[in-house]
Amino acid sequence: MEEPEELLITISASPASDSWGFVGVVAVGDQEAYRTIRAFNAPAEALGATQRLLADVLGGLMAGQEWGSAQSEFGHAPRRTELDFGLRSKVGQPTSNDDG
Repeated sequence: MEEPEELLITISASPASDSWGFVGVVAVGDQEAYRTIRAFNAPAEALGATQRLLADVLGGLMAGQEWGSAQSEFGHAPRRTELDFGLRSKVGQPTSNDDG
């Protein structure tokens, strides 16, 4: 079987199983990965809550992974200068004028 070129994570709303509102659904490709445990009054509310939840989870996972990678790279908790924080890292070094 050939591997797909893309695998999409989608967020949708679905009627709650007890027919009292809507739940948010996260799917990876064709596989349902998660349904919210809370029901919402409208599909838009379910979508918004599920989007925030997924963003919080992914953001936390990615931040932790990046921090761990930086610690491994530097051998200690990274310093601001090592992470290129601040104005100095954004401006760059002055260029020399060799015209004379």
